[in-house]
Amino acid sequence: MPDTPTHRPATPRTTSPAPPQVAPSRAAPPQVVPPPVAPPAVAVRPALVVGVLIVAAVLAISQLYLTVPLLPGIAARHAVPMTTAAWVGGGFGFAFALGNLVFGTASDRYDRRHVMAAGLAVGALTCVVAGAADSFGLLLAARVAEGFLAAAIPAVSLAYTAEVLPPARRAVGVTAVSSSFLLAGLVGQAYALGVDRAAGPRWVFWLLVPLLLVTAFAVTRLPAVPRRTGAPWRAFSRLLRTPALLAAYPGALTLLLTFVGMYSALSVIVGDRYGIHDAGTLLLLRLPGLPGIVLGAFAGPFINRYGAHRVAVTALSVAAAGLVIEAVAGGIAGVLVGSAVFVAGLAVSIPALVVVVGQASGEARGAGLAGYAFLVGLGGGISPVLVAALLPAGFAVVCMVLAGTLVAAAAVLAFGGAGARRA
Repeated sequence: MPDTPTHRPATPRTTSPAPPQVAPSRAAPPQVVPPPVAPPAVAVRPALVVGVLIVAAVLAISQLYLTVPLLPGIAARHAVPMTTAAWVGGGFGFAFALGNLVFGTASDRYDRRHVMAAGLAVGALTCVVAGAADSFGLLLAARVAEGFLAAAIPAVSLAYTAEVLPPARRAVGVTAVSSSFLLAGLVGQAYALGVDRAAGPRWVFWLLVPLLLVTAFAVTRLPAVPRRTGAPWRAFSRLLRTPALLAAYPGALTLLLTFVGMYSALSVIVGDRYGIHDAGTLLLLRLPGLPGIVLGAFAGPFINRYGAHRVAVTALSVAAAGLVIEAVAGGIAGVLVGSAVFVAGLAVSIPALVVVVGQASGEARGAGLAGYAFLVGLGGGISPVLVAALLPAGFAVVCMVLAGTLVAAAAVLAFGGAGARRA
């Protein structure tokens, strides 16, 4: 039977009502979060930035050496033994070491420019007190405060340099700033000697006041860098578990330990052997080290080409060789040649170690460099005590022991961590 079509009733088409017309509203449309955009680059003039930081570093660190030529006068004026008078330098050194740890770590959280400027400005006030001090106790207290505040510059300036300069200029900038640390040793002693003879010991401190204040203002006008967040002391405790950083830290301890130690021993030995006691002549004996300091200022290209780790190991070894030359030299000429080699090696090792420490510290660069600067200052505080204990055995023994510390530091850096080898 054929199929018969079935007729289904047509379903009426239903038309859905049109959506109600909404009057235009003044309400803001839904916000669309744009992708993150890098902040605009800050105009940086590398030469100006580095120049200001070098001046700040020399002014701050040279204060460590101001009292070296003034010690006999301080002892006579305050009627204290030379061993007691020496604490105006020793107290400065230990406070300087502690201050580096505090300011360098804190600068990872606060504006590094403001940390440096505060140290310079308040340090100017301590210079006023030091110049006006009529008692040894007040002078010593002022020097301790100076040392703590002067520490607002070294580690912080290095961290700031590495952040503010473009990558192509970074190694050269860090090298120039760090090389000024040794230059401050010569500048500080020459300045103190000249001003003391021309105007008296009080003006050695007072003439620094306007220089420190002007430099503090100049530092605040430098380009800003982004602030970091987090707990800086926790970052520092984490860094102490970084093999690459721990491998570099022994080298930091040897820098002022050997620099101050060698020149302290040299001052004594030339007096005993050759009858040289005049402060001006003793200062001239330091001039052979000046070319080496200049060489250190141009170590950036070597670091870029061969790597900071390799340059640091080589430079520490060269410095040790210079001390060995001094130890075996038969006359003053050989000693001065050895001192030139020693200072050249030390001057190149400083920026190389700074780069190694900075790379190993990562984002916590300020904390890592704070530990570096603390050990540098600690070595400067230990050095006079060590040299005083070794000098009865002779100048050669002092030089060989100091050379041994440099060789040990170079060996630790060479074999002490895979991270350091990649620096």
